[in-house]
Amino acid sequence: MSNHFKTVALLATLCIAQIALAQFENNALIPDKNALNYDHVPDRVFVRFLDADNRSLQQNILDEVGGTIVNESKLVPGLFAVEIDVTVELALNILSSKRNSIKYVEPIYIVKAFDTIPNDPMYNNLYGMDQIHAPQAWDNHVGDQEFIIAVIDTGVDYNHQDLVANMWTNPGEIPGNGQDDDGNGYVDDVHGYDFSNYDSDPMDGNGHGTHCSGTIGGVGNNGIGVAGVNWRCRIVGAQFLSSGGSGTIEGAVDAVEYCAINEFKVSNNSWGGGGFSQALFDVIQGAGDQYGHIFVAAAGNGGSYGASYPGALSCTNIICVAATDVNENMASFSQYHPTEVDLGAPGVDVLSSTPGNNYDYYSGTSMATPHVAGGTGLIYSVVGGTSFEEVRDIILSSTRPISSMQGNCATGGVLNVADALANTFLGPQITMLSAVPTEMDPNVGYEVRVYVDPREDTLIDDVSLYYRSAQSDNFMAMPMNVSGLMEWSGTIPGMECDDEPEFYISCEGQTSGTVEHPSGGAANAYGWMIGTSIVSYDDDFNSDQGWVVDNSAGTGNWDRVSPSNGGARCDNPTDADGSGMCYVTGNDVDEDVDDGTTTLTSPAMEFGEGAILSYSRWYSNGAECNGADSNNDEFFVDVSYNGGAWTNLETVGPVDQSSGGWYDVEHTLSGAGTLQVRFVCGDLNSGSVIEAAVDAVSIKDSYCDDVPCTGDANGDGMVGVSDLLIVIDLWGQSGGMGDINGDGAVDVSDLLAVVDAWGACP
Repeated sequence: MSNHFKTVALLATLCIAQIALAQFENNALIPDKNALNYDHVPDRVFVRFLDADNRSLQQNILDEVGGTIVNESKLVPGLFAVEIDVTVELALNILSSKRNSIKYVEPIYIVKAFDTIPNDPMYNNLYGMDQIHAPQAWDNHVGDQEFIIAVIDTGVDYNHQDLVANMWTNPGEIPGNGQDDDGNGYVDDVHGYDFSNYDSDPMDGNGHGTHCSGTIGGVGNNGIGVAGVNWRCRIVGAQFLSSGGSGTIEGAVDAVEYCAINEFKVSNNSWGGGGFSQALFDVIQGAGDQYGHIFVAAAGNGGSYGASYPGALSCTNIICVAATDVNENMASFSQYHPTEVDLGAPGVDVLSSTPGNNYDYYSGTSMATPHVAGGTGLIYSVVGGTSFEEVRDIILSSTRPISSMQGNCATGGVLNVADALANTFLGPQITMLSAVPTEMDPNVGYEVRVYVDPREDTLIDDVSLYYRSAQSDNFMAMPMNVSGLMEWSGTIPGMECDDEPEFYISCEGQTSGTVEHPSGGAANAYGWMIGTSIVSYDDDFNSDQGWVVDNSAGTGNWDRVSPSNGGARCDNPTDADGSGMCYVTGNDVDEDVDDGTTTLTSPAMEFGEGAILSYSRWYSNGAECNGADSNNDEFFVDVSYNGGAWTNLETVGPVDQSSGGWYDVEHTLSGAGTLQVRFVCGDLNSGSVIEAAVDAVSIKDSYCDDVPCTGDANGDGMVGVSDLLIVIDLWGQSGGMGDINGDGAVDVSDLLAVVDAWGACP
């Protein structure tokens, strides 16, 4: 390439990058508008696809940035770490345009252990344990030897004299045999795993993680060193920070997933930095929702207003910790915020274990956090099978108020382990009895049935059902009816085609306050679609459904066969969907497309509004075909609506995606009616070698027969007494399910509409 063209290419790339930067602020697919301002891995990004299973479509999209999937989330469907050949800026710009296929894309940030602050004069005792009232708690509970707390950090010195008796040893793993004996996906993870080097040895080469571990679970009453908040527990090393104290969000994601799938209930996270990561948010929240995991995080050491990530994330299973000193002043280095930070804990001149059977004083929110992680583990080990929400609430509702934390954190206080232990009170628990649908017919009500166990609390008033349609910004409240012993039911009214209703359940405990199911209530509501997904056309080419081949080429014309790849220079080796058959251009040695074009045209196919045409295609005119004129031809896909003119859907080549490989492609169709699709492969340049294939053509549609049933307020298919009672019960309200005639008020006209429509729905 000449210097001139290199310069032009460089300028073009820089221009694209500038456009990308300008677009990020308003690009909903990039979670943090300042994504590129933070340190990040230069050749990787996180991508979450809407379709978690369609690998061909995923790779098709990733090929545009030279992308290769190198890591897949075990908790979040469709979330991948992707290695790229282009810059992160360019990859974000390209991938964030794929709104029909991608949920979000973001850099993989680099984060660090929160650096320790230079030490003040050393203290001769663990003042922090007195401040969090640990001795009073130890009168009743010193920990559970089988309760596991993960330290997501620089690793742990698992041979330390004050930790070795409390280290987790994987009972299902045979050390050093190079096998995944317990089947958890990790080989030889005896004391944890290293997600920095991706091996089975989480030995601490820094000291930070070992120091945190001593505060969490240094063995107590053993005549050696220090005592942790838990005298007895199991500590597991989930290392992702290097010996230098830094690591990537990809490693952090993997460490959190390791904790989740092994069902470790608590993790300590004394690290942070970078921008908002949707991938990390999803994984942390998923660990809570699916496994009851609590993620205890440091607020940060910048001395500024607002917590650092991940402590600032709004996940419902995060506890964010600020630091206080021996005089219960907020540490000068501690970050603070009235809502992002939850509570304080001792974090200045904290004495704890360091590698090699040593001890030292460290300062930082990193040192405050393990006090809270240890306290959380102590409480969780007592209440057992309760939810993470209840454990978190016990910790935060039991804090001891101090003046320095008033207005600087949500609770205005510091950790109080003794009061938390005394408040291990079990509030109401809501369990679904009815299955939540994925789709429903229009105008059909859905009966929600739940089991509500007050446990140690007393319910105040009725259990409530909150629901809304996609067209409404607000949830409507409906009292549920007692339908059995601790069982409640309520019916969400039927809704119209293409709606996406949502609901959640709420009750009030006399002591516990509001309890919602699912966790998070409105922010995490159950939902489904109104209508039915259908496949209106599907052809795997195992039978002849009327496709027509029109040839002007001398050889290599379209043929419906089982691909033989009989030694041809660039034939596709197999069909796309595994059914055995597909259309190919020639199926033998040297039978590529020569001297003209070959066109494959579908029969007329019906489709509805918003339908999606999908197909798999394979095309090669690259250098691997050994042609004299490679990467110069093109492959065309055209569509004709209702017998009209042909318009181009996509053009493949002459270089892009022209080197073989199956690609899954989707197009949203315009209007409704009939269509034909054609695939045109031609040899337009002498000396080139052209091969193509097509498979798995389908049209995905949705069906919804929206026949209204006036007067059927509860959606049970009948207009009767129950509907009349709903109107009376909601009398005088502005709209809602009692507003039968839709005039915005529940009044006499609605009552008359019910009487007029009395009987079965049409």
